[in-house]
Amino acid sequence: MKLIILFGAGAVGKMTVGQELSKITDLRLYHGHMCIETVVSIFGGRVSSAVDRIREVIFDEFVKTDHYGMIFTFMWALDQQGDWDYIDRLVDIFRSQGAEIYYVELVAS
Repeated sequence: MKLIILFGAGAVGKMTVGQELSKITDLRLYHGHMCIETVVSIFGGRVSSAVDRIREVIFDEFVKTDHYGMIFTFMWALDQQGDWDYIDRLVDIFRSQGAEIYYVELVAS
């Protein structure tokens, strides 16, 4: 199994790149908006703890499947230790199943 983390600033094209990559691979796309929009529509705003827990459940359940792998998009604040810790927790779910992990930072001028 593989996990590709596409990260970068807002509106840099993470979801678009993820969509195109998923079209040419057997990787499933789980973009950041999927979870955030669900939480916002239910709670009327972003509830970070709900977003984090839902993502972890998705990751936990995904690694139990026979899917080839996942593309995950994330707006990673590299200067925030909390984001590093959160990504480590998510990646550990895949690592525990022997997955290959790839980090791809998207940038634009």
